[in-house]
Amino acid sequence: MVKKTREPWWVLLVIVIAGAMLGSVFADAVGQFTYLAPLGHSVSFGVDPPVTLDLRVFTVTLGFTVRLNLAIVAGIIVAIYVFRVL
Repeated sequence: MVKKTREPWWVLLVIVIAGAMLGSVFADAVGQFTYLAPLGHSVSFGVDPPVTLDLRVFTVTLGFTVRLNLAIVAGIIVAIYVFRVL
């Protein structure tokens, strides 16, 4: 019996980010069609406006925004499935 080695966690992270990016591109591409429009409706959350810390010597700006829609979630699910198959 051949034991399957586990991939490192960063490989999963890269695959999930790639799946999210492909899902986002797909959502933007099909968002113009009326019957596929629900795939492109996004929900955004995060820090808006970004938090700024001015220390006179340098300024630090911290902020992030997460955008989710059905196509991005589907891309992430497909990416996790591909990771599990590999």
